[in-house]
Amino acid sequence: MQLNHAFVLTLIAASLAACGGGGSSSPSDTSVAVNTAKPADPVAPVVPVVPVVPTVPAATGENTGSVSARFVNGDNSRFIFTAIGLQSSGKASLLVQDTSGALSNIGSIVLTGNPSVTREISGDAAFAQGRWFKGSFSNSTGATTLTGNNASAHYVAYNVLAALPATGTFTCDAGTFTAPSYTGGTNISSSGYFGTASGTGSMSFDASGAKIALAIDASAGGSTGKVSASTTIASPGSSSITGGYLSNGTGAQLMLGDGGAGRYLLIAAYKAQLANGANYQGVATFRCS
Repeated sequence: MQLNHAFVLTLIAASLAACGGGGSSSPSDTSVAVNTAKPADPVAPVVPVVPVVPTVPAATGENTGSVSARFVNGDNSRFIFTAIGLQSSGKASLLVQDTSGALSNIGSIVLTGNPSVTREISGDAAFAQGRWFKGSFSNSTGATTLTGNNASAHYVAYNVLAALPATGTFTCDAGTFTAPSYTGGTNISSSGYFGTASGTGSMSFDASGAKIALAIDASAGGSTGKVSASTTIASPGSSSITGGYLSNGTGAQLMLGDGGAGRYLLIAAYKAQLANGANYQGVATFRCS
């Protein structure tokens, strides 16, 4: 019996060894071939170079107005900009125009915000004009928020003349205007925050420069006012300031621009005090031929 028992135990042990002893295998149980040669250095994939195209900002649905062509910005581009407590003009070294024709970057003055809204957009290849109505604009002195109340910023970008003609008399069209915006003076209701404007202009040239005559009629809230200017601009890049433009009175800053095809532009930033004592400001561009 002892011999038979040992024989049985031997058979059981042999059977377990044949089937792996019933244990689970592990990764170390598998024999893996190892390649001892140095792997090749990886080759970086060739990435095609895609040219960067400047993004044109999209127009907002609250903008009003349009342009017949995009403004042609160049070395002779200038701007005039006026807001409450701010008058600025100079070389337009950088201009950004969106798909509606509105400017969002004028030299160092930048409009941002969501939404950023421009009203009374107008212009062509020779000028770009509008009124910032909503958003926030920043310049070297800080930032100003426009919430859609009476505070607005008016602008015109244009190309200065290379030279003044020696002679000639030119009659201007009816002009393109932004809505004059209330800046202070007599208290008014919100219905009078913005008004309308119309005007006439003319220019003639002689040895003294460009002789300018301008008249703008502004009305808002049932009251009216008038800006009249008669001045001489001696050189292509200069401007003339009349009346109380740099204060709270009535007056204008006048510039000349190149209208293309033998035409000239008369550009005006103006302030008008209406009969009721309320003060307004805006910009206008006249095409003269």
